[in-house]
Amino acid sequence: MIAHVTRREMYDLVWAEPLETVAGKLGLSHWQLKNLCVQHRVPLPTAAYWRDRAAGKNPRQTIFASSADPAVELISLDRTSPSDPVIEERLERARKAATAPRRLMKPREPNTRTIDWSRIDKPHAAVSLTAHTLRRAKPDNDGIIAISGEGLLSMRLGAGSIERAIFILDSIARGMEAREIFGTFAGKHVEVRRGVDKVPFILAETIKRRKHEPTVDELKAEERYRRSARYRDWDFTYERQYPEFDYIPTGELTISIEAWSMDQRRRNWRDNTRATLEAQLGSIIDELHGWIDYRRDDRLKDERNARLRRRAEENRTRTEARTKREEERDELLDEIVEMGRKAEQLRSWIAWAEGIEDNETQRMLDWSRKRLSELERALDPTSFGDWLRERTLFPEVDPFAPLPTDPDLETPPPQESSA
Repeated sequence: MIAHVTRREMYDLVWAEPLETVAGKLGLSHWQLKNLCVQHRVPLPTAAYWRDRAAGKNPRQTIFASSADPAVELISLDRTSPSDPVIEERLERARKAATAPRRLMKPREPNTRTIDWSRIDKPHAAVSLTAHTLRRAKPDNDGIIAISGEGLLSMRLGAGSIERAIFILDSIARGMEAREIFGTFAGKHVEVRRGVDKVPFILAETIKRRKHEPTVDELKAEERYRRSARYRDWDFTYERQYPEFDYIPTGELTISIEAWSMDQRRRNWRDNTRATLEAQLGSIIDELHGWIDYRRDDRLKDERNARLRRRAEENRTRTEARTKREEERDELLDEIVEMGRKAEQLRSWIAWAEGIEDNETQRMLDWSRKRLSELERALDPTSFGDWLRERTLFPEVDPFAPLPTDPDLETPPPQESSA
């Protein structure tokens, strides 16, 4: 019985004869052979392929492609049977290649549209703590370095991109400082600001996620775990013995501004076939400066709109106060007219009733004369102004006069002399 075959040998077998026939020759069941082919990524013909061959046609055959993982290149049909030294040596090489660390990042080819950069020994003060922490951090199993914490810029980069990231952050910090724009390189993003105007952006690396392809040792450990778990009928939980995904740093850096604009300003820069991120630093700094100006203009516009809204609200309040005052003036006028009419009626009645000598009538006349005196005193032109001033219905300076619609067009009050 054959104990080991290569992927190429298995490919030639399953494409020469139907799977059931090949399985019988190898001493395996149909499903065992199919599972081995799937596990070792050997392409299998479909039922339509065999129908076309039986009909005398020449159907297309899936092209065989060698695997980048040497662990799948050797297929063990019977792991209990001994093999010759050559096969054992091939299997051992495959195992070592499977457990050897993979190249996590494709080397970047020289780009003619880039600029030379070198390690920054003394980064800008705003970047120094983040740079120091990046250089001291240890990568995880996927070759990724992640940092965060107080005073640090939260970043997740491949180990091969650390010095590039430090160079880019240092260049941005110095370029913005030359334009009197300062930045905070801490937290989830970099924040460049001038006065109260600020723009946030992030520097990140594209990290791809790929389904993990278990090695021979990982598969054996998985099988041992499954077998041992069968005897623990009290524990049906399953813990994966290897990671579900691999995270692969690509070395492609991106700067993204985390803000929105109404005029479609540029927000993203990345490594591309025309230029690396370092070669775009000049335009990035120019655009950040433009973003600061845009944020300032946007802020000034918002502040002006807020002033206009406050002025409109104040004018509405004044209009309501004027309306209420007009109602009070009308009521006062009605009251004055009524007082005059009543005083005239009292005079007529007193003149008519003076000849009556009845005691009750005389007492009523005395009260009427006092009431008439009060009305005449209220209507006396010499004291009428004082009475109106108490009511404050006709002030010299109208506090409810409408204000100019645009507060920015008002002439500022003259400054008092310090002399």
